[in-house]
Amino acid sequence: MNILVALKPVRDPAQPFALCATAAPEWPEPTQLNPLDTLALEAALRLREAGQAQRVMVITVGPVRWENHLRTALAMGADEAIVLQSDGEWSPLLVAKGLAAAAQRFAVDLLLCGRQTVDRNHNQTGVMAAALLAWGQMTQATALQVRGDALHVEREVEGAREGWLLPLPAVVTVDWGLNGIEQSGGVRYASLPNLVKARRKPLLRVVPSEWQLCEKSQVHLRAWQLPEARAGGRRVASLAELLAGLRQQGVLAERGSGGVG
Repeated sequence: MNILVALKPVRDPAQPFALCATAAPEWPEPTQLNPLDTLALEAALRLREAGQAQRVMVITVGPVRWENHLRTALAMGADEAIVLQSDGEWSPLLVAKGLAAAAQRFAVDLLLCGRQTVDRNHNQTGVMAAALLAWGQMTQATALQVRGDALHVEREVEGAREGWLLPLPAVVTVDWGLNGIEQSGGVRYASLPNLVKARRKPLLRVVPSEWQLCEKSQVHLRAWQLPEARAGGRRVASLAELLAGLRQQGVLAERGSGGVG
């Protein structure tokens, strides 16, 4: 089984960023790989180490300067890395088209990615890639095991867990708690010697035209703005005071007018 893992570099979610005067975000440069994507990579590497996968490839869709983040993935143990180059950040649909093209071109059996990224939180790319490939899919997976030519996938639902048998090839988006990775050592670190070796490893750089991909997006970010400030609340000493306050604000009708109260 060959696995392709989609990775996206993201900014540190713990660091705030400012909105400029035009209401467009001054988006800082990414400093790390999306945590859910690295969880997917760790799961893929463990499947290979268990003899259930032969090759683990990683791909990112973005500017060439994101290559350093892919080299981190190579240092962690990925076999090959691909950069689908773009001048800026693509919309989820364009990224999904790029992932689908890569999955077909490299004849992978499983496309893994995080449920969503911690910067945009679109939660769209994996499911759209599955639709473009016409592959079976499972979202928000918390357990993943190989069963012959299929995967046994579990996911959390309200108050329970459900399990599915998913034939390959397939697309799976992963969630926190995947395969108990966080409780069994967590995601591996890229050691310094491996990082040095990864600098010398070749990366496959692809321009969109090579895969007949169009970079023109039909979705554009027009503006950002903060929500309007809301008035603070106040404490009331009794139900009567609460009702009086609500009537004063027009939330409840006055007594005798046919409304509540």
